[in-house]
Amino acid sequence: MSTTELMLRTSLEGRVKRTLQTYFRRPNDVLIKESLGANGLSPEQVELTVELLKEDKTVAEIMEHLHDKGYFA
Repeated sequence: MSTTELMLRTSLEGRVKRTLQTYFRRPNDVLIKESLGANGLSPEQVELTVELLKEDKTVAEIMEHLHDKGYFA
């Protein structure tokens, strides 16, 4: 993996994590969907992530699930 690929991966992962953390401070379903999409997740990935939020999963659990699904690969 090149340095650029590593930076993009880390950057996407970091943006998604910060967005999820923001949701727990100020929950807003519309804003979270728009933010996750703007950060680079596909509409299908956004829907899955929102479903995980509705299941009362923590940010760490959601990030682990997203890693397992290969979103940041």
